[in-house]
Amino acid sequence: MDNKLRIGIVGCGRHMFEFLYNCLRWAHPVSVVAACDIDEKRLDKFTGHYNIPTRYTDFNDMFEKESLDAILCVINPAMHYEVCKAAMLAGIDVFVEKTPCVSTTQAEELLQIQRQTGKTTMVGFNRRFTTSYVMAKQISESPEFGGVHMFQSQFNASPYKSDADFKLSHIIHHFDLARFMLGEIKLTHAQRVILDDTIGHTQVGYTISFQTEQGTIGSIQSGSLLDEMYPMERLELLGNKQNIVVENIRNFVYNRPPGTRREQFRPYNMVEGGDALVWNSSLGLYPRFSYYGYEDEIFYFIDCLTHGRKPEPNFEDTIHTMRLLDDLDALLQ
Repeated sequence: MDNKLRIGIVGCGRHMFEFLYNCLRWAHPVSVVAACDIDEKRLDKFTGHYNIPTRYTDFNDMFEKESLDAILCVINPAMHYEVCKAAMLAGIDVFVEKTPCVSTTQAEELLQIQRQTGKTTMVGFNRRFTTSYVMAKQISESPEFGGVHMFQSQFNASPYKSDADFKLSHIIHHFDLARFMLGEIKLTHAQRVILDDTIGHTQVGYTISFQTEQGTIGSIQSGSLLDEMYPMERLELLGNKQNIVVENIRNFVYNRPPGTRREQFRPYNMVEGGDALVWNSSLGLYPRFSYYGYEDEIFYFIDCLTHGRKPEPNFEDTIHTMRLLDDLDALLQ
């Protein structure tokens, strides 16, 4: 008897084709029974490469005709909203890439439908599963670290289609990362610089300050002023006499106070329980795992469905991140 979850794919573009679909190989075995995309050439390539038996160009048609347990959806925020709503109402569980909709109002509607239908949902904020950020969170919550007192992050990108799209698709990642690390945050100040804002080409930069109820202060710097071929992402957490620095996802340093040093004219020794702990991924290893969190989030979603658990972040959690975009707009008015 085949007890595998029956999965449908909605959106067969680059991210799904090149990366996300392959993450299923780490999860509990499932049956991918159908795929949907409005672009028939893209659909042909995807279903042919992955040997998926049934294809659709209309997701409503797929939901009506297929007996699906869940979908994996990667399109764009506007279509994510439409697909998620239709899937839940059809009795289907949902994994959707960030961002699941274009506004807080839509997020609230999705949450209402989630509660109404009782369906399981998860939003793909992959930074919550990224190896270096998970390690940073674990260490920052240890008694040794002494709490996070300052948070600084940078997240840069190449020019975007629009300022609104940049905030919705890019800045939101580090809003969610701050919430993941610290809990709820309150924005206190924002500045913006614009280099170019022509149709289809926006270069904009933001510096955003926030605080938490526990007294942590933080800043997020994010802009579409860079070329993504250059290092684009950084996080620093400051504790009590120690800090954690993550550079571009793959380089992690935990600096701990060394205690009493020898006199300056004598050689330094590494101090057990002090000095720096360093992690970075070995490029010499067989490239079977990316450390960006996609494998872990798909494994986690399928595992939750298999064992009847509710994953996070779901739509209820995501509303808090979406509201930070509203708060950012209000600060800039």
